[in-house]
Amino acid sequence: MIKERKFLAYWDCLGFEGIWDITTYERQKLLADLKNTTVTAPVNLNAMMLRARYNPQRSPEIWLFTATDTIRQEELMDIARDNPQYLVDLIRERGTSLYRNTPQKQVIT
Repeated sequence: MIKERKFLAYWDCLGFEGIWDITTYERQKLLADLKNTTVTAPVNLNAMMLRARYNPQRSPEIWLFTATDTIRQEELMDIARDNPQYLVDLIRERGTSLYRNTPQKQVIT
């Protein structure tokens, strides 16, 4: 059985801001909901979405994607630093978009 890890990624025209492993959080959230308790998220998705909405000039994107259990967050950040377009294309092909902004066209050139 192949195990998967879930990741949340945020990038814009300047590159990746971050990639967060949310696998453990999802498991903790499920157990907390069953116990009627709370658990702290590793990243504030609401703040991330607001930031993306108020910075459309940077064409931000937020994606959720899965990877095999063998890949780690640090390895993904290394790929993002060394070959960001490859990773963006891979995430777009296999992930789920949570927020995507199309670039604005220039009115004055």
